[in-house]
Amino acid sequence: MNPSLPDEAIAIGESVSRAFGARGGVDMARRAETNPAVRASEAGTLLDSFGAADLDPRDGLDSAAAAAELCRAAGRVVLPYPVVSALLAGANPKRPFAVIAGPDPARVDHGDLFDEWTVATIDGSTYDATVDGSPLGSRLGPFVTDVRVTDVLVAEPAPDATAGNGSAGNAAADDALTRVQLALTLGGWQILGTVERAMELAIEHVKGRVQFGQPIADFQAVQFQLADAAVAVGGLRELCLFTLWRVFHAPESGAADALALRVHALDVARSVLRVSQQLHGAAGVCDEYDISVLCRHIQPALRLPFGSERAVEELAREVDAIGFESLFPHGGVRL
Repeated sequence: MNPSLPDEAIAIGESVSRAFGARGGVDMARRAETNPAVRASEAGTLLDSFGAADLDPRDGLDSAAAAAELCRAAGRVVLPYPVVSALLAGANPKRPFAVIAGPDPARVDHGDLFDEWTVATIDGSTYDATVDGSPLGSRLGPFVTDVRVTDVLVAEPAPDATAGNGSAGNAAADDALTRVQLALTLGGWQILGTVERAMELAIEHVKGRVQFGQPIADFQAVQFQLADAAVAVGGLRELCLFTLWRVFHAPESGAADALALRVHALDVARSVLRVSQQLHGAAGVCDEYDISVLCRHIQPALRLPFGSERAVEELAREVDAIGFESLFPHGGVRL
């Protein structure tokens, strides 16, 4: 595995980050809560300006890396838009793709922005879905929307997909599983962006916050917390890179790798966001501070299609079925 991203992917990430910053960064999420139209008029327009509709992560590792950097940049500002779903829409940009826990009930983030969705369960079963009402309006996910799932299978092979036995049906099934794996993997990159930014905000805050005549960054207990968080974020980034590579170079075990990334991303997010908010003190739950907005708006990515407990169960099921390989030898037996 090459631990470095392609130069083109890095350039896209930097360009997108600058564009998001020019629009106020996290302020876009704040504006969207009072004016939901901001999601399409600002966030969606920005993504269109970078050709996101033409970027298909299924086209290969370089395209997936560019998509990953875009998702990481979006996570840093909790962009109020279903970035991962839009990137996996395929040939029809007006029909995003999302992974759901099950067909009843089915929920997606920002579901109301599109009339129709393609949704799939973790096993690749793929369905039509239409919007079922307005966003739920929760403070921890203001744009999560129920969708109504039909029984119609809508899986289609990717434009350049060819089945090994010449079967278009098998090609469609393989593509559905690939999209599920990429959705979980790109979701991990989105979470990575959020925890990276949370760490930066925590460091800025403790350097500027003075207690007992000195910045609280000078206190050893604070330094220990930040050191642990920094190690966790660095480890998550390495796992994101590894998983992205594995989806293309070892697709037969891609489901286990993608689920392992989700389990780890949720663990890292829980610990890093908690530390970042705690180090802000009471300001950590005030929306005047970016850390509060980050923690609230990333919740749908942490809770959909499922949280830690279900992710661990799904991972255990995959490991039992196909075994598991990791970055380091673990002494286990491949089944």
